[in-house]
Amino acid sequence: MLELLLVVVIGGMMAKLSMGRIHDLMSQQRVNHAATAIQNDLEAAFQIAARNRRPVQIEWNAATQQLAIKGRSGTYYRKINLGQQAYGFAAGAVTVSTTPLDVYPNGMAASDLTITLTSNGFSKRLQMSQAGLVHVVPYP
Repeated sequence: MLELLLVVVIGGMMAKLSMGRIHDLMSQQRVNHAATAIQNDLEAAFQIAARNRRPVQIEWNAATQQLAIKGRSGTYYRKINLGQQAYGFAAGAVTVSTTPLDVYPNGMAASDLTITLTSNGFSKRLQMSQAGLVHVVPYP
């Protein structure tokens, strides 16, 4: 019986020590998944503009924590929710350099765009050039 009690105590201590690491891994994965989803949407904005032969806008709404790709008429093509429910980002954890940003059918954007994602000490920065090249880089 003493051996069983010892095994349970050691198992409990191991579980407690690993819980902090599991939380860190989950936070890091949320940032990575959000960065990938945003990268896909930014690249899609250029494709949508070229396919429809009309400019589209990349718009960040800080109140709802949504990144949207929409036409100038207001038609939404894509939306990504980065709030607490979807990716666990708190208010202010996502910063966007320029909003709204126009993307033209000729494959050019009005300016560069930088998006920074931060959650529990993990950060990623997405940098989009005017030509639509999107880089995801770790952010210190």
